[in-house]
Amino acid sequence: MDKSNTKQWSSATPGYIIFLVDQSGSMSEPYGEGKTKSEFTALVINRTINELINTNMDGEKVKDRLFISMIGYGGSSSLAVDDIRSDYLSSFADHPIRMESLKKKVSDGAGGLIEINEEMPIFIEPVANGLTPMAEALSFAKELIDGWLTKKPDNPAPVIINISDGLPYTGGKAVDTSKSILVSEEIMKISSMDGNPLLFNCHLGDGGGKVYKFSESENEILDEQAKFLFNISSKVPESYKQAANKQDLKVSPESRGFVSNADPDLFIKFINFGSSGGATDKIA
Repeated sequence: MDKSNTKQWSSATPGYIIFLVDQSGSMSEPYGEGKTKSEFTALVINRTINELINTNMDGEKVKDRLFISMIGYGGSSSLAVDDIRSDYLSSFADHPIRMESLKKKVSDGAGGLIEINEEMPIFIEPVANGLTPMAEALSFAKELIDGWLTKKPDNPAPVIINISDGLPYTGGKAVDTSKSILVSEEIMKISSMDGNPLLFNCHLGDGGGKVYKFSESENEILDEQAKFLFNISSKVPESYKQAANKQDLKVSPESRGFVSNADPDLFIKFINFGSSGGATDKIA
């Protein structure tokens, strides 16, 4: 059995997750729960980080079993790649941008649902502006991973979760995916004690087009967007298949870690899968 990507997150050997967040102008399009794509993406990332904080609580203390980077691309200017925030988990817990009151549906204990107000820490704000410099964002993520593994070669292999609603675009008439594919291949070949870094990709749909998820072969795919995502995504390691099953995501032996034309429900499940640290019992 393949033993790569199995090392546990711990205080001694923290994991590393990089969220690459498309902040291009098209992220202002409507998506789910009355929110735009950028608003819904920010909501999901904020919830995910909050859940990771809660999972890693030891009494009143947050254990630093994880380091998180949030990288936005296309946001502050057309071709910008911005390190929105890079911190250990406890720093996120101690220093949110602000608190926001959100409505949440919970069980009433009698088979129904009631709506309550929940105070949630906010770590990333929605932005939709500019183009889609995905290759440049991936290049920056590669630099971050190289730096991390130079200092922490014994740590779990880092994970990149790229969230976008389109193909790379930096202006001009043609969409060029070749640079993104090249950089992605370089990332997935980086060597660590725990195997290669993982690159998972989520494309947000607009309600049209065929949904592709965890395809095993490019030959199964007819859509150019999905083919591109297949080519820039890691094969799902054995250690992550339990996490996929927990989210009711069907993963086959050769599946790549990507979804294309995801609706809000699939998006949430995919982020839960990608940010799980692999198997559900891995956090130690």
